[in-house]
Amino acid sequence: MKIKTSGLGLIALGILLLGAQLVLYLGAKNVVPPPNSGESHIVPKTRVTPLPGIFGALSLISGLALVAKKPEEADDPADGLTIHEEADEKIRRKAS
Repeated sequence: MKIKTSGLGLIALGILLLGAQLVLYLGAKNVVPPPNSGESHIVPKTRVTPLPGIFGALSLISGLALVAKKPEEADDPADGLTIHEEADEKIRRKAS
């Protein structure tokens, strides 16, 4: 179950990074000059980086891929969810 837990963590990270990208994108606003200053419009120099969005999308996609991935061996004793009766039956079938 470690793969699904890592996948869920990557999905959460991707959502947070995409949210940060949205805040950065929407946070760049134009500044309205004060009245009677003689200026009509001030456009501040803004640099919006796309890196949080890129990393967010990559982690979201990889997290979805990890969650959707089926393990090759469903009876993995490392995850603590082993069904002992089915494992014993498989061993008996192979021995016969």
